Amino acid sequence: MRKKKVLSIVFILIIIASISLIIIDFNKPGENDELFETAPEEIIISEEEKENVEIKEDTTVKLAPDVDLNAARLNYGNNDIIGRLEIPDLFNILIVRGNNNEYYLNHSIERKEDIRGSEFMDYRLNVNSKQINIYGHNSRDDKIQVPFLRLEKFLNEQFFLDNPYIVFQYDGGKNIYEIISIKEVTTDYEHMNFDTTGADFVKHIDKLKSNSIFTRDLYYDETSEIIVLQTCSHHLENAYYVITAIKL
Repeated sequence: MRKKKVLSIVFILIIIASISLIIIDFNKPGENDELFETAPEEIIISEEEKENVEIKEDTTVKLAPDVDLNAARLNYGNNDIIGRLEIPDLFNILIVRGNNNEYYLNHSIERKEDIRGSEFMDYRLNVNSKQINIYGHNSRDDKIQVPFLRLEKFLNEQFFLDNPYIVFQYDGGKNIYEIISIKEVTTDYEHMNFDTTGADFVKHIDKLKSNSIFTRDLYYDETSEIIVLQTCSHHLENAYYVITAIKL
């Protein structure tokens, strides 16, 4: 009887000792702990990898390579070329800016008369403006293909949701914008108001977003910058489609 008690006590002591060893082992510093302690906070991305620009967490957009704008000016013989506009998977085009808003309505990027015109920035604005407006023709004739005809794809809600970004490259930089709204305007041309600042600028964006066909909830404030794309609507007389996007 006494022998059984002794064996029982020994067995219990062995179990306690084993548990103690396990606890000690888990608390023991690992051999690779210093690798985690010295790991850099910033991940370095190669130039090739930068073609995939990460806009938001778990959202990657494939962007076209930047364009040599000086080479484009020489190629087309046109110093009015001011930048490159891209909507991924929709179009990737050069943008001009003239001395007025009439010339490029019927002139090509080569400065030749062309009913299709060119996509152009409002002459009163520049690449550093708080608001950038870019205009381009739409077309009812499928034989007359113009880039801004493709903006009508945003009238499909799923396309609007799946394609939120606009990219504008200019000399020395590139801005990425997220689309906040598409609307059809007939009389209230709020998007032509360039002079608002401060709290009035927030109200300005509110108006651009109001009564839209589709909208996206994004944060904006007095310091925000926007880009506005305008093309004709053929559903209503003297109407335009206006797409507004907030600079990220």
